[in-house]
Formats: sequence, structure tokens, C-alpha cells
Amino acid sequence: MSIDLNDQDRMILVSGPNAGGKSVCLKTVGLLQYMLQCGLLIPAHPDSVMGIFGSIFLDIGDQQSIENDLSTYSSHLKNMSLFIRRSDDKSLVLIDEMGSGTDPNFGGAIAQAVLEELLKKRVWGVVTTHYYNLKVFAGQHAGIRNAAMRFDEQSMTPLYILDIGRPGSSFALEIARTTGLPESTLEEARRLVGHELEGIEVLMRKLAREQEELRQKQAQIARDEAELKETLEKYEKLHATLEAQKKEILARARKEAENLLNDVNRKIEKTIRHIRENSAERKETLRVRRELQELKNKVRSSETTEKPAPELKEGDYVRIVGQEGKGVLQSIKGRNAVVQFGEIMSVVDLGKLERATGKVSQAGVARQATGLSLLEKRSHFSNTLDLRGKRVEEAIPILERFMDTAILVDAGELRILHGKGEGVLRKVVREHLRRYREVASVSDEHVERGGDGITVVVLK
Repeated sequence: MSIDLNDQDRMILVSGPNAGGKSVCLKTVGLLQYMLQCGLLIPAHPDSVMGIFGSIFLDIGDQQSIENDLSTYSSHLKNMSLFIRRSDDKSLVLIDEMGSGTDPNFGGAIAQAVLEELLKKRVWGVVTTHYYNLKVFAGQHAGIRNAAMRFDEQSMTPLYILDIGRPGSSFALEIARTTGLPESTLEEARRLVGHELEGIEVLMRKLAREQEELRQKQAQIARDEAELKETLEKYEKLHATLEAQKKEILARARKEAENLLNDVNRKIEKTIRHIRENSAERKETLRVRRELQELKNKVRSSETTEKPAPELKEGDYVRIVGQEGKGVLQSIKGRNAVVQFGEIMSVVDLGKLERATGKVSQAGVARQATGLSLLEKRSHFSNTLDLRGKRVEEAIPILERFMDTAILVDAGELRILHGKGEGVLRKVVREHLRRYREVASVSDEHVERGGDGITVVVLK
């Protein structure tokens, strides 16, 4: 339970249903304050702030006495009189069920008058009640605030949580229904209460429900923000780690390249000395040194400059990057090139081709393409490609190399495993396959053998 009394609002008025925890709240405040002033440790949050009062006044329970000729209400009034006469701005007043024990109209009016006197004396206090006029009074006057004990309407059980800032509903008709009163009796009671008073009860409950929903949404937002903050911190740490590793790798590569150059330099210097010692011409020595320096500058500049792609022209001897098969470049159309691999003409992305060492005649290419190399590829080629677990940017290059080889070896039917998931990889794979003129059809595998988690490709 959290309770907040400050110099502007020194009193709170707690309302709510019977057995809802109002008296428990009041007694808890009184007990903890008395323990503190006796020098005892109390079960409270370490950041709690409490004061020391010069006097504590209590009106809890029934103090009627036959011997002293006091009724229940008389005993309450006697206590109220004592509180008004003796209390001051250093007093704590705790009053349970204020105004009860007599006619509600007069009891409520007297209770309100007593509260006004106590507010004028600036006393500190906690008061519990069921009276509507006191709830209205607390909502309209400075120095006192409404408070309510939270109540579960579904199970009709108290939650023992204090909400400061709103009045509580008594749930009188609902509690009466749980005791077994006939429905006809309850309907008559509702009629006698009137629509106006019942409407106030309904509004108070609606307000309580909306506040509870708002609290839950705020708690969820706080959890989401904490999770987002944690994820962001992890990402920033990971990014910093990757950047540090990147710098370390680049520095190591630069150092290795420098060492390699130095080794090459030493070897060539040794060669030059050997040439000089054997009466080599000075002009030749200078040429070797110049070539060495050009090599050194070229390797160093490769740290920041990408290697330019070789210019290809018709008739060049080429091969697909990462593969052994060689062919003759027949023609170039935009970004695509027509290459003859033996007896097969294939359209290949120009960026996937590289110049092959040496040149051979058309007949030589045909013999090699249709010879042992092609037979070896056919013997090792599998018509099934597994792309499961791959990202799109990883899967497409693998798919393209697979299709190039499949077309080269003249495969008939292919199976590409990409899994079901959300279908993103399947969609990208099939759109890419339809760009090949060599593809006759693209379809799902049989449902018993994987369904749409596998794409079956038939080549022309």
C-alpha cells in the first residue's frame, strides 16, 4: 500500500465497499506510525518519508458503554469533540466509518462539519466513510483528497490497493446480491435509490475501470520501452564490437601486405645485386627497380581501390566465376553475354564472367567442353539445391551458379528446397527462375513430398 500525505493535502478520505480494506488501510497507517514513534523498525520501502506527531487521535470501532450511558453514536461524537478541542497542526487523526450510527442525513452533515473544523486546524489524518456528501466535500475542498480501495467487480473481492485521487463505490446492491437477497427485493431497492444516485455509482465504477485499463497500458508501455532500450543497447554494443573487429582485421591485413611487400622487395634487391655483380647494365637495373616500385604502389592502393572488371569482347576465352568450364564469348547485349560452352549456347550475366587464361580455337573449346571436364561435372552434379536458412541476398548468387551449372550439363528436372516460412524466399526464387529462357516450368512439389516448401524446375 502506498499513501501520500503532503503539506497541501494533509488528509485523505477513503471510501469503498464493506470488507473492501478501508479499515485495514487506516489501521495499517496508525500501527506503522505508532511503531515508528516507539523506535521500532517498520516494514516500509527504504525511500519512505515519515514524520513525528505530537499527538495521535483514534476513533475506531464501537465504544458504546452501558455504565457510562453512551450509545455507539454518542461515543463517536464524544471523540469528535475531543479531536476538535485538542488537535493541532502536529496531530494525526484516524477516524473509521465517520458519521455512522445515526440518521444518514444528520450523521453526514455533522461529519462534514467536523471535517471542516479539522481542516481549519490543519491536522493530518485518514478518514473512512460511505457517505456521498463527504466524497463530494473532499472533491471540492483543498487540504483533503478522495481515495478508494481497489475492488474486483468480477469476483467481488478486495484487492487491498489504495488509489488516491478518486472516490470509491460501495457496491451495495452487488454485495446484497451475493448474500442471496431475492432479485425482486433488489429491484425495489434500486427503484427507491433513484436513477440519479445509481447513475453516480455507475459513473464512479466506469471511471475506476478506465483508470485500471490506463494503468495496465502504461505498465505495458513501460515494459516495451525497457525492452526496446535493452535491444538498442545490445545493438550498439554489437555495432561497436563489429567496428572494432573491422578495424583490427584491416590493420592486420595492411600489416601482412606490408610484410609481404618487404619480403618481395628484399628478394628483388637481392636479384638486382646479383645482376649488378654480374656486370648488368645500369639501364636494366633501373627498369627492375621502377617495376618493383609500381608493384608496391599497386598493392598499397588496392586497400581502398576495387579491382576493375576486365573488359571483355567477342571472341574472348571466358569462364563463369568460381567454375572450371570455359567457353567463347559470342556476343554482348547490355548486361548479358551469349557464351558458347561446347555445343551449348548460354546467356550469362556479364558481371559473372571472367577472362580465362589463353585462347583456343572454336574446335578446341568444343572438344574441352564436351570432354572430360563436362563429364566430370555431370557425374558430380546434384539436381537438388538446399537454400533453407539462407537470406535472400545469400540465396540468389547460389541459385544463379546452380542454374548455370544445370544448364551447362543439360539437366532435365531440378528441385530447390527453400522451406515454407512466410514465403518470402520462395517468391524471390521463383521470380528469379522465370527470367531464364531455358526454364520450361516452375511448380510446387507434391504435397506428400514437401508441397510449396520445394520448387520443381523443368528445363527445356
